[in-house]
Amino acid sequence: MVDYLVFDNLEKENAIREEYITNKEFRNIVIEGNYSYTEIFNSCFLSCIFKEAIFQGLDIDTCLFRNCNLSNLELMDHSYQHICFENCNLVGLNFIDSYLEDVTFTDCNLTYSNFSKTNLKNVSFVNCNLKEASFNEVKWKNLLFSNSELIETEFLYTKLGKLDFSTCLMKNIKVDLSNLRGLCVSYEQAIELAFLLGIKIK
Repeated sequence: MVDYLVFDNLEKENAIREEYITNKEFRNIVIEGNYSYTEIFNSCFLSCIFKEAIFQGLDIDTCLFRNCNLSNLELMDHSYQHICFENCNLVGLNFIDSYLEDVTFTDCNLTYSNFSKTNLKNVSFVNCNLKEASFNEVKWKNLLFSNSELIETEFLYTKLGKLDFSTCLMKNIKVDLSNLRGLCVSYEQAIELAFLLGIKIK
């Protein structure tokens, strides 16, 4: 969804120093400490580690994160647009109450991540681990899950109609039965959901 991102002539940086970061490349650095409001545009983060970094406010637009560790980062209540996360460690990442548009997660570990109360538009998860992730009270448009692990993943108070889980590994997901209508699943997944509905299969 954001494969049009092209980064040319980026200036290489070895630390985040400014409030407004534009056209920068960060490679193999550790980002830590406290930051006030930070806006990042048209930049790349390659093999970077966000180590206990705290952002009081953060807006990201048109960026690439590849082979980065952003585990347990708090990204609540802000806007994130035109972003690619590729092969990143995003365990425990917290997006609560945020707006994501044109964002792709590919080959990422999103175990225990929290997308509750987010607004997701043109967002995709491809080959991702979403074990025990939370998508509660989510509003979405054009949301894709492909070849990902949905194990004990929560979708409470979220409408699932027109979503397609058929290529995913799905087990013990937590859903509201009233919001299942229109969900596309495989035959094996239908059996799994039957147990949630209290249906006995002989």
